[in-house]
Amino acid sequence: MRKKTDVEMERQKVTKATRTLIRLKHSLAADEEINNILPDTLDEFDDAIANGKLLELKADLAEAFA
Repeated sequence: MRKKTDVEMERQKVTKATRTLIRLKHSLAADEEINNILPDTLDEFDDAIANGKLLELKADLAEAFA
């Protein structure tokens, strides 16, 4: 295996940093969405349990990407 040149290493750094920042942006957006949805979803589940009903998870891939 050959060593990468300084140019190749710098290009690799730019690629990695760009990918990391994009992933971080989407991860932070996901955290916000989870914070907006999950508490209400869990409250609904807990209310159903308190009323003697067991709610089942119903989700599909198409719904996740809508």
